[in-house]
Amino acid sequence: MPVITHHHHNSATQQQNTAPKENTFPCSYARGSTPPARSLFKTILTITVGDEKRPFLVHRELFCAISPFFAAALNPAYSFRESNASTLALPCARPCDFEYLVQWIYTRTLTHEEVAGPHPAYFRLIRLWILADELQVEGCKNAIVDFMAKTADESNSVPTPDDTRTVFGDEGSVRDGCGLRGLVVDLFAWKKTDHLVEGHEDSWDETFLRLLVARLKRAVWTEKTRHPPWKSLNERCRLYHEHNDQSTCGDSEKKK
Repeated sequence: MPVITHHHHNSATQQQNTAPKENTFPCSYARGSTPPARSLFKTILTITVGDEKRPFLVHRELFCAISPFFAAALNPAYSFRESNASTLALPCARPCDFEYLVQWIYTRTLTHEEVAGPHPAYFRLIRLWILADELQVEGCKNAIVDFMAKTADESNSVPTPDDTRTVFGDEGSVRDGCGLRGLVVDLFAWKKTDHLVEGHEDSWDETFLRLLVARLKRAVWTEKTRHPPWKSLNERCRLYHEHNDQSTCGDSEKKK
């Protein structure tokens, strides 16, 4: 988990003039039902990121509603913060990754100049997934695996050896058994990557290769499985997504 530090206004005048009000703390949203969208853009919060403390001005209510991490970090009941705290620090996060996360939170898009084109920089998406996992932004993680699958198909590409070390090695923070790991293995198992894996000048992560061999030994190409699993929304959700509330993407599609 990222290390956070807190800053708040401790002016005596402010404390005297700030009377407590019932149910005014915006992060109570995370403990109950989803608030209406119109109520998510009221209070500006400054989040400083990285050693350089790059500031990001975001909406406190929105970040509390979308992330249990922010809901807890900004809740005085859990973090011993003042209710009027206006700054949160994430010193261990990379500013470029957090900027990408902010893009997704506000626009629900993952377009990026380094991911577009015939040679996508998958590490951008992988590092964003790691950050979203640390900050408990579930929707962003699921969007990333969908976008990676789509990008891999459109560019006919797969992650690099360095990417596999980030996803499966000690240098990354990707949890064992998560959907992102499953997707990367499936991309290599289903796409024609034998010459790439065999002849690449850089070394592949050992854990990744072991899982890839195991996946191939399970005979992905069977009568019951004629298409890559990421092509189906239901299979993509079952294998690669994470839903804390036990719902599935298929359930949400049926409601439409």
